Formats: sequence, C-alpha cells, structure tokens
Amino acid sequence: MNHCVRTTFISLWLLLTSSLSAQIGLSLPVINNITPGDFASFQIKVTGFDSIVGMQYVIRWDPAVFEYVSLSSFNLPELDTNDFGTTQALDSGIVRVLWSHSNLLGGVSVADETTIFRLRLKAIGAVGTGSSVIFTQDLLTPFDIARANSDSSLTSFGIDDVTLDNGFGAIGYIVSADEIVDADDLALKISPNPFSEKTFVHFDLKTTSDVSLFVTDESGRTVFEKTLPQLPPGQHGTEIVSPQLRQKGVYFLILRAGTRICTRPLFVF
Repeated sequence: MNHCVRTTFISLWLLLTSSLSAQIGLSLPVINNITPGDFASFQIKVTGFDSIVGMQYVIRWDPAVFEYVSLSSFNLPELDTNDFGTTQALDSGIVRVLWSHSNLLGGVSVADETTIFRLRLKAIGAVGTGSSVIFTQDLLTPFDIARANSDSSLTSFGIDDVTLDNGFGAIGYIVSADEIVDADDLALKISPNPFSEKTFVHFDLKTTSDVSLFVTDESGRTVFEKTLPQLPPGQHGTEIVSPQLRQKGVYFLILRAGTRICTRPLFVF
C-alpha cells in the first residue's frame, strides 16, 4: 500500500475508533425471577465516561411494581446522597440525578463498565408483573451530560446523544435482555405535544399484544387509563383529550405492551 494512502487510512481509522470509544453510555440491568417482598439492586454502569464534569437525568420505574428503598455504592468523586432528588421516589417512581464535579478543566474519567451507584428497590407487585427501569428526563430535569474539552470548553450531550440501555425487573418470571425494548422500538409518538385540547398517541407493535395506556400526574396518581386488548401487529393510535386530565401541567404517559413499557411526558396548557 502506498505510504501516503496507508498513513491517511491509519489516521482516519484512529479518528473513527477514538470517536466510537468516546461515545457515552449508561446502562441498567435486567433482573429476573424476583420474589415478591425481596429487594433488587440495580447497578448504574457507564461507558465512555471520559472528562465528565457533570450529569443530570431522571431514573423512572412503575411505583405499583417496585418501591424505592435506597441509593448506595457511590463511585464518582464528590457523588453522594445530596446529588439525588428522591422526594418523588416513593409515590411516583422517580429519582433525579444531579451531579457536578469541582474540576471543570479535567473532569472525571472512569473505566468502561464501572458501577457509579446502585438503586435498591423492593418488589411490591404480584408474581407475573414487571417494570422497566429507564433513563429519561422531564421539565424539571432535562437530560444532560457535560464533558470537558482540551480547550477548556464544555460539550453537552442530550438524551439523543448518549447510548442508553434501560433495565427491567421481572417478578416471579424470566425474560431475556432481547425481550426488553425501549420506547424507540415501539415507535411511540405523541402529536401534538404540548397540547391544549387533544393529542394523538401512535405506536407500532411487532406481535399481537394486550396494550394498556396510563396517564399519571407528577405525584404518580393515575388520572386516565385505557385498555386495548389483543391488538395485531402493525401501527395503532388512540386519542387523548384534555378534559380527561384534571388540570393544566405536566403528566406522564405510560404505554405497556407485554414486557415493553414506554414512558413519555405530556404537556397540557
């Protein structure tokens, strides 16, 4: 191979591989066959966590299936219980993560697959129930991870810029990681959102499924629910009108299709 061509090829390869290795990732495990009343420890692991100076996001689960217990095993400098918002953990299944490091120039780097903290939940659902445990965001806590650059600037990564492997907890049964899919696999879309009178929920099914749709307020109370039994594979939709919601504000749409559970914010004005 020509020396110049080979040098160019190697340079491009190094650029590509360094870019790939820099991809930030967060992951949660799939925990199977949990006994009702037992505790499940969800490890939050990272990849591509290089020169990170701060992060904020929401971890959410179904509070009818799992009850918040504690956070532990903090494994980042300056990360402790003060960096978490847990006021909605018991009633709404929401933990807010808001961590920043004092070294804004160099940030913090850890090895891939490092567990940065653990979330402990108690199984309160019946055998046969389960819940996704997902990374998400809302109006109070938009998803953001900040990385320090060599020129002292910061790069911000939103929810679409980070690889997210969401978790799942199955009570009394076993699912494989391949069965757990996130919202993108259901192609869940809400339009318009925000809305004042009505909005439409669109989603795709790969197999025949019983579909349940719930809307909860910020406290976790269900204000609207609908069951769509035995929907065939393909595209489906349903309408939500604002009189079904009690007042203007932020709500959460939860769509369940088998082991697939998706959560999206709804904004009513």
